[in-house]
Amino acid sequence: MTVTLESRLGNEIGDYSFFNFWRGARAAEWGALLRRCPGKPDRGFKSHPLRQLILVSFVAVSAVFVAPAQVGAASCTEFHQARSNDSWSRIAARNNMSLKALLNLNGAKTSTLILVGKQICTSNQPIVVIPATQYKRKEVVSIIREIWPDEHEENALFVANRESNLNPNVVGGVNDCCIGLFQIYYSVHRSWLTNSGVTERAQLLDPRVNTQAALALFKRNGNSWKPWWTKSWRP
Repeated sequence: MTVTLESRLGNEIGDYSFFNFWRGARAAEWGALLRRCPGKPDRGFKSHPLRQLILVSFVAVSAVFVAPAQVGAASCTEFHQARSNDSWSRIAARNNMSLKALLNLNGAKTSTLILVGKQICTSNQPIVVIPATQYKRKEVVSIIREIWPDEHEENALFVANRESNLNPNVVGGVNDCCIGLFQIYYSVHRSWLTNSGVTERAQLLDPRVNTQAALALFKRNGNSWKPWWTKSWRP
């Protein structure tokens, strides 16, 4: 059926099938709804009540399910910037910590989503402050020779020179994990170090404390240099 009619917008419509006319009218009505009408309240989609309801709902859902609320974030001293395919368990393993500890630091659950680029707290341990006291190489060598048994002191000097260039103030490794002359991995050995009186990472910047800790680690491994093995050096 062919008709000649005038649409609601005042446009003459001719030689249209009834179906095409009906479809065009629907499109015109939607266009009028989405446009701002001069002199009248803005009833376009930007101010449409349905849009406002959708936005409010989306914000509420995002706040509950997406953003992990960090507990005590101000006290965090080390962070991991989330990247693609990260998970709570992977981040925990990468930072040598338990999943429970990581979740507690971030006030999160295993179901909490991780956004790419989000800073995940991985430690609230105090930042290691490099002491002002400087030691000369000969002083460091003297400390190592004094503490290590004679039969092991040459290897001890080799390891300390390789790990820190005999500089007791070196903090290096992944996330500044390793400290001092022998680059002791504090978080890995924290339990037994605490029992030995080393309760803070900064204590390992003392060359004497670090050397004593290295000797204790050597003995814990059955008088083995395994903690410092490399592909080319395994005495």
